Amino acid sequence: MHQILTEKEQRLLRDLREEEERIVEPMEKNLREILENLNSIEEELSILKKQMEQKNELIFLKEAACRKRRVTEEKNTLTAAGASLSLRHFSCPLLCTVWRETIHTIYPAPASLTLDPNTAHPWLILSEDRTSVRLGDKRQPLPDSPERFDNWEYVLGSEGFTSGRHYWEVEVGEKTCWYLGVARESVERKVWTIPSLETGFWIVGLDPGWGYSASTSPSPTPLSPSVNPRKIGVFLDYVGGQVSFYNADTMSHLHTFTHTFTGRIFPIFYPGGNDGGKNSAPLTIGGIQGH
Repeated sequence: MHQILTEKEQRLLRDLREEEERIVEPMEKNLREILENLNSIEEELSILKKQMEQKNELIFLKEAACRKRRVTEEKNTLTAAGASLSLRHFSCPLLCTVWRETIHTIYPAPASLTLDPNTAHPWLILSEDRTSVRLGDKRQPLPDSPERFDNWEYVLGSEGFTSGRHYWEVEVGEKTCWYLGVARESVERKVWTIPSLETGFWIVGLDPGWGYSASTSPSPTPLSPSVNPRKIGVFLDYVGGQVSFYNADTMSHLHTFTHTFTGRIFPIFYPGGNDGGKNSAPLTIGGIQGH
């Protein structure tokens, strides 16, 4: 990252020097010419008094107007040269530019996640590539294995983490209800429990009744994003003991949980109820696009 930032700085400085050579030299030349003309203009001013005595008013005004136009043209020349100094291509946020240039080299790289069908609640429908999940119309006849959720319509990621830093993104689009984050491998799957830190969940989400919130204890923490996120970024720092959530389109921070993790931690997803057809779209795991 340091090397990439240094190279970016050098490129920007080089571009600024080239812009300076292209613009400043003509501006200095124009300035010298105008300063030289000032001397002659001052001489003409002293002559004007004599002309006022020797010429009628109409002739004097015409000659004064000509001189005014000449001075205005010289001023406009200098102004136009200054206006051509454009810094628009230097105004893009540096962090945005660096993010695009470094996304394939940073650590952690975006995690490639899939969903574990053996953990999916019987009402959930997974895509063939196991990267999206939605609520179905009926309960499916699936084996009642110990790892399958029967209390909430949850599904876990196929890979758990016991170390390292990991980042992934989930497309929520315009869904009206969803929850996602991470959970302990040992969370209760057969008995209904309230998802919280005590029960092994570190999740944020949207509920029609609550709005955006983080599942903190003893009660949820309301969240107030500046814009409704369409894609959520999840960053898990296992050793550092943090789970952070972002609006992945703007990388604006939503919430961070801090905890000393033990055991295996899994990504977890809840697509929510259909909400009268308003929430039928799936939750979709995706990579980084356009940052």
